[in-house]
Amino acid sequence: MPYRQPDSYSLGSKGSVNGMAYEVEFSFQPANELIVSLHTYLCKIWYKRIDLGPDWAPEIRTGLTDDFRQELDSTELSPEWRLIFLFAYLSPEKKDVPGFLRWLESLSLGDLYVLLSPYIQNFPADMQAVRDKFVHLLSEWNSQYFAKVEPGIVAALDEDAEKNRALIGRMPAAELAEQTTSGMYFEPGGSLAKVVLTPQFHFVPGNVFYSFGPVTLCQYPASLPGHDHEEGPSPKLYRMLRSLSEKSRLRILRFLRSEPHSFIEVVRYLGISKGITHEHLFSLRCAGLLKAHVTGETVTGYSLRTSAVGELQELLLEYLED
Repeated sequence: MPYRQPDSYSLGSKGSVNGMAYEVEFSFQPANELIVSLHTYLCKIWYKRIDLGPDWAPEIRTGLTDDFRQELDSTELSPEWRLIFLFAYLSPEKKDVPGFLRWLESLSLGDLYVLLSPYIQNFPADMQAVRDKFVHLLSEWNSQYFAKVEPGIVAALDEDAEKNRALIGRMPAAELAEQTTSGMYFEPGGSLAKVVLTPQFHFVPGNVFYSFGPVTLCQYPASLPGHDHEEGPSPKLYRMLRSLSEKSRLRILRFLRSEPHSFIEVVRYLGISKGITHEHLFSLRCAGLLKAHVTGETVTGYSLRTSAVGELQELLLEYLED
């Protein structure tokens, strides 16, 4: 099937600095969550951080065939992995996973270069082999895991994208993206023309983002009705409260209250190791208390999300009064 440009949605929200602007688009298809779920399984360092809990991956592992389990054990999130998110965005087959996989498999080598050339400059040495590997892994993952996932999750993610799509044009793009992602502030400027935001369930509370020249793709954590918590505080409230239980983290929030600071500036302010500082910042980011200023794929600085402080109070009072 020859490549054609994907359908797009209304783009009215822009963020601008010195006359440079980018647009925001909300996009979702089932293949997005297929990819994110496999990404989550392969990203072992996140097993203890995802809202699905540390037992999610081991439980999924028991349902995989021996051959596929061993194959995934030897599969890493290599630099080429980022391309699968771009394939999903550019695919004209939006309705279901099989359609996306058939389309991806049908592309000739020439189609692949035409498809990707506006977004990347350096191609894998064997582009067809990379594509074939994607198709194989995603097909097996779909058959052995994703096709059995509760259908309501995919429907809820689609509804989340639609709900946020209605906000386009009501605020600047950078603010809309920052609000949706709970702290990812994509700095306008350079070649950035569009930020595409896609809701995801499996990797919550993390964001998965990649820059492809004029387009940045970000899979943001969505809060889905009925999947937050059964009893007790919601995962979001618990993350926020737990992140404040360390004195150094409170010092970080105070330090970042008035203007952005780089990682090294935070390290110097705290007077502790880079590793411990990174863990503190990571915890605060997952809690949505920090704004991460992003240029391309690099976090250049951090600042306080004052809106999150107010949200924490609202969530706590709501829980206490429930």
